[in-house]
Amino acid sequence: MCYNGGMFFNNAHCLVTDTGSPLADDAARRAYLAALEKARADLGLKVPAYALLPGRALLYFVTPGADLRAVMRTLSADPARCKYKLLQPEKYSAALARYIHLEPVKEGLAARPEEYPWSSAAQYLGAPGLADKDVALAWLGDTPQARAAAYPAFMAEPVPGKLWRPFAKNRDAVLGDRDFTAAHSPHL
Repeated sequence: MCYNGGMFFNNAHCLVTDTGSPLADDAARRAYLAALEKARADLGLKVPAYALLPGRALLYFVTPGADLRAVMRTLSADPARCKYKLLQPEKYSAALARYIHLEPVKEGLAARPEEYPWSSAAQYLGAPGLADKDVALAWLGDTPQARAAAYPAFMAEPVPGKLWRPFAKNRDAVLGDRDFTAAHSPHL
């Protein structure tokens, strides 16, 4: 489970919104990215997608068994200001990567997702970086080449509100079908 109390199973797919780290300039974003790379290497954390925006970081994590709150204490100036969403990967994985990559465009920070230097979007088109992009794109094709070729068309598709709204809400949540939600909700 992934929520304020912690992460309690391996391979939990989570969106973390970190509003506790001031990411107002390139130096702060470089330092955050270095800490993210260190957490990834030290803990076996997978990072399918990220965007470091002024005032907040959007992070898609797949947990290795470490408590996600402990991971965020290594990254965030104020981990109490992090919101967590556990998601059912087969339903939300690619949509979450798209949401994260489109946020800089939505906020007017870049004309296209891959032009924003503080996100993993360009890595989905072949640029080097830390993103474990095949986690989010596994359903687009059988090979990394097929997935990379299909990704631009996926990004160009209109995003249904039902796939955007759950990510944008600034609260902890469990996103999935009825069985997944029932199995993982801390409120049941």
